Parts: sequence; structure tokens; C-alpha cells
Amino acid sequence: MNHPKVCIIILNWNGKELLKDCLSSIFKLTDYPNYKVIVVDNGSTDGSVEFVKKNFPKADVLALDKNYGFSKGNNIGIKYALKKYKPKYILLLNNDTKIIQKDWLTKLVETAESDEKIGIVGPKLIYPDGRIQHAGIDIKNLKHRGIYEPKSMYTKIEGIDAVTGTCLLISLKTISKIGCLDEVYSPFSFEDVDFCLRAKRQGFKIIFNGKVVLIHREGVSTRKKMSAERSYFILRNYLILHFRYYTMQRKILEMLKSFLRIFVSKKDSHLPSFRKNLQLNQDFLLRFFIFMWGVVRALMLCPRFETKACLSQRI
Repeated sequence: MNHPKVCIIILNWNGKELLKDCLSSIFKLTDYPNYKVIVVDNGSTDGSVEFVKKNFPKADVLALDKNYGFSKGNNIGIKYALKKYKPKYILLLNNDTKIIQKDWLTKLVETAESDEKIGIVGPKLIYPDGRIQHAGIDIKNLKHRGIYEPKSMYTKIEGIDAVTGTCLLISLKTISKIGCLDEVYSPFSFEDVDFCLRAKRQGFKIIFNGKVVLIHREGVSTRKKMSAERSYFILRNYLILHFRYYTMQRKILEMLKSFLRIFVSKKDSHLPSFRKNLQLNQDFLLRFFIFMWGVVRALMLCPRFETKACLSQRI
């Protein structure tokens, strides 16, 4: 096999310690001879930029002036890579991942090179304890396959609806055809699923390679705490995805499910009656605002980004 150029783009925000493990594992274990690492720093204040420049001089560092979120931060890196290195493949990689196989990149590229219709390839992700975290995304239920199952499961190379943006190998022809990540999903959530669906609508295959395994410390890089702000963005982007790609019946169903998630949280599930959840207190008003503003913003943002390709087929 030839070894086409691959640019590995790692988005970072205040993740100096994560970058240490991630970059060390890449440079120590990767046996692929033709790759370039680009760290895109989203305005970190923990010394990440200086740390990378000092300890990993082989990596390019793009120091941005603020946190632009997942989509825009990665898009800046993609455009930089395409202009400077003209790679055949872009690989998006989270800073909270760890490489554990020498041939991980070789196997991903071999899969992509095996069929000219393949546009995106993703690996199997596991938790540090060895259980599966991600084995492709089932788009009908919008859930990760294989979660918490043993590492030995899901070892095939197979077509799938979508793979996670945690590790995403993208061909140049895919980017040329559909563009970069959609920044309407900024700052985070569901931009990877949208990207895969757009690629599929343009005739590209999305492949899950279960023979490639990475460790992912999920949530560490984004400090996953279910704050009001985080709840809002997840709800809004969840609804944008459904408004764009799903049938009207599914849209209504998901809005109802989202309402229940907001107002009947697991924290309140022990209460003897639903009535207690509807007391007009600060918590209720906050939840009500999150839900209503999420729905309104999703409706406002989605129509501007609709395309004929999206409208031609609903899930």
C-alpha cells in the first residue's frame, strides 16, 4: 500500500495533561510513515501551547484567541492542513484519547483506500477499564453500539450509519464534496453525526473498523458536568439534527421525550408524584427556559441549513 499523507488534528482546550498522554502515544506507537500532527488550541489558559511547543516540536500548534467550540476549532485546523500540507486524509482526534496499537493509522487508511466510495472511517473506542464505549452509531435510535460490552465484541469492518468525532478519518474527496463540520452545532454535540449523514446523502460509505481500538477518557476534555448551559446546547443540537433529517412523527416524538428528560430528571425520580416536579421554583423555571429556548433556537437555526439532499429522504 502507498502511504498517502494524513494530517492528524487534535483540538485542545485547557488539556495540557491530556495532551501529554495523547501526543506521547501517537509519536511512540504510530508506525505510519507519512503523517503530520496539528494541535489546534482553543484559547487555553493552562500553558498548553507552550507545553506542546517545548515537548512535542514535531507537532504544529495553532494558538487561537478564544474557545471556538468543536466544529469551528476543527474546521480551522482542517483548512490549515489542506492549505499547508495538501493531505489525502484528515484525521480528527480528541485530546483525551490514547493510542494502544502501532498499526492503528495504517489499518484505518487501508480501510479507506480499499474502496473509492469510502468517505469516513472510525475505530472502536474503549474505556480505560477495557469496556466498549463506542462501536458505531445506530442512527434510528441515535445511540452508540456496544456501550459497556466486552472489548472482544464488535471486531468487524462494516458499514455503519455514523461514527463519533472522537476519532474520524475523512478523505479529501469527502471534504471537497460536503465541506467541513457544520458550525451551527457549536460549541459541541451532534456535529459528527450530522457530518456522517451529509456524507451518506452524497453517496459516501461510512465504515466502522472494529480491528482498530483506542482508549477514550470520555468527557474529561470537556469537563462533562450537566450545567444549564450544557443541557441547553445538547437539547438544541439534538433537535436541530432531528428537524433536519427525521420524519415529522419522529420530530414530535423527540420533542416530547426531550420535554420529559428536562422536567422528570433522574434526580427527581424518587418523588412520589409528578406534581412535586411541577412546583414553580427556581429549578422548574430554569428547566422550562432551557426547553423552550432550545426548541425555539433549533427551529430558527435549522431551516437556514436545509438542503435538497437532506429533504429528499427522512429517517
